[in-house]
Amino acid sequence: MLTRVLIASLFLFLSAGLASAFTNPDADFRKARAKFQTGDYSKAASLLIRAVEHGHEAAQVPLAAMYRSGQGVKQNLPRAFELFTKAAYQGYPNAQFTLAMMYRLGQGTQPDHAEAGKWFRRAAEVGHAEAQNSLGVMFETGRGVDVNYVSAVMWYHVAASSGSRRGVDNQKRLSKKLSVKEVARAKRLALACMRSRYKSCG
Repeated sequence: MLTRVLIASLFLFLSAGLASAFTNPDADFRKARAKFQTGDYSKAASLLIRAVEHGHEAAQVPLAAMYRSGQGVKQNLPRAFELFTKAAYQGYPNAQFTLAMMYRLGQGTQPDHAEAGKWFRRAAEVGHAEAQNSLGVMFETGRGVDVNYVSAVMWYHVAASSGSRRGVDNQKRLSKKLSVKEVARAKRLALACMRSRYKSCG
């Protein structure tokens, strides 16, 4: 159910701003969204495949998610990784976040925490709350970076301010391990990060 909701939200987000005078790929994308909402996942996938073949960038994101989960198509992690990579370089934050997750988990590619961190940061810099929380996790656990609890709490603060429930919970939990001065420093860094529109974040 969570995967279905996630993919449906990708359709809704990516539909915003499409031209009213549809090209064929635009029409296929819209039809795919409708088919997905009615539970006809295989038809939705075939329409997305056709849209992608005709150059529709936004269609890559839900199609990649379907390949990753095996919904409507046979699960194909390398294909999902390929599509998410293309969409990530084209600037889609959800693709950047999911690509980072695939690097972290070794899905469709070898695990690479440095690459995961790079893509989490790209998504975080445009306000992706879960990418911001994931950077906090990296600093807390030392995956791809040195362990730094102050930086972790800073990112959890930022994520919480962006609407991440995980960020709220992680910030409260980890702050208990820090001194009062360290918590205050993390909050100052978070404020500076947000004021810089996520460009100067420690």
